[in-house]
Amino acid sequence: MDTNADFPPRNHKTVWWVATCLLLVMASLFYVCNIFEHQFPFLRIVRAFAEAAMVGGLADWFAVTALFRRPLGLPIPHTAIVPENKTRIGKSLGVFIHRNFLSEEVIESEVINISGLLTKWLEDTENRKLVIEKLRFIIPQLLETLDELRMFFDQQAEDILKDLDLASLTAKILRLLTVDEMHELVLDEVVLQSRNFFRENHEWFRNELLEASPWFIPDFVDRRIFQAIVEKTESTFTAALGDRKHELRLRVHAAVETFIEKLETSEAVKAQAEELKMSLISSSVVRDYVGSLRNGILENIRLDLENPDSKLTEIFEKALSGFSRTVRESEDLQLRLNKTVRRLITSLVGDDGEYLVQRIARTVESWDTETLVEKLEEQVGHDLQYIRINGTLVGGTVGLLLYFLQQGFS
Repeated sequence: MDTNADFPPRNHKTVWWVATCLLLVMASLFYVCNIFEHQFPFLRIVRAFAEAAMVGGLADWFAVTALFRRPLGLPIPHTAIVPENKTRIGKSLGVFIHRNFLSEEVIESEVINISGLLTKWLEDTENRKLVIEKLRFIIPQLLETLDELRMFFDQQAEDILKDLDLASLTAKILRLLTVDEMHELVLDEVVLQSRNFFRENHEWFRNELLEASPWFIPDFVDRRIFQAIVEKTESTFTAALGDRKHELRLRVHAAVETFIEKLETSEAVKAQAEELKMSLISSSVVRDYVGSLRNGILENIRLDLENPDSKLTEIFEKALSGFSRTVRESEDLQLRLNKTVRRLITSLVGDDGEYLVQRIARTVESWDTETLVEKLEEQVGHDLQYIRINGTLVGGTVGLLLYFLQQGFS
């Protein structure tokens, strides 16, 4: 049980002593009046007040005490109500919260613009700084947890990769790239980089040609041949960049289509892909590389968040600012976000709220009885002791009223 109350408890012990002392005063006064009322008849009025006040005070003391414990430790029925009914109280509390605050009808009828309020709150620079500081505090803790769970995640990732159909996945990715001619952008980049590579390595290509050329062919012939190759290669790459129906592009596209078809239908290609996948998974080189890459990323994130000039902090700031601006400018987006939040709350709570009800009931039942009583008394005990004081004074007043009524009729 959480012992940190949101509202600071008032000291009920002081009021308890006031109520108890008042009761003892009434009892003492009643005793004294009984002794001396024959000598001083006016004490009968005081005795009537004290007698009724004592009865009222005792009755309210019993009622208040019976809420939390058995009065004088006696096994009186219907006492110690709170500790004896923890489970029922918890279930009733859960039903009350669900029906009045979290039912689907209440949530759907709520017209509060949740996303609008959030957006307005995020527009304040100080609020965004608060969120970012929380992220800078939470993310390193999450990273530490990842470090502790690294072996578990690695094993889970390995198991997922083992079950992965690499050939089918590769085929699907390539199919997606060919939809709406998206692969043409890839081909543009491949051709461009190929042309750049050829231009930057002319000398190497020329030397390779000279070494492969027979000894009896003159150098000027080799140079003419190489120059012709350069010109033809350059013109081919340039033409392929400007014409999407170029023969080079069509051949590349046909080769890709053939490869996709083999990935989807050829058992031999599938077997080769499976063998490649298993060799990569079992390779210590690949594992070490992936591990070092992962560790490097995590370490860089950790170091960046510790840096006063954190780049991630700038990214968080831009993301939050952009999010608030986008949501503010789009009423349709606000409506969709509000609807999503309400559906999320409804799904978490459940249509019948049974999970919430049982959860609250189990939580209350798990609380230590002594601690539960102590905390409840801290919160409401102050007012309950005033009930005892009021009961004593009201009882005395009623006693006086009855006394005067009796005298009037006698």
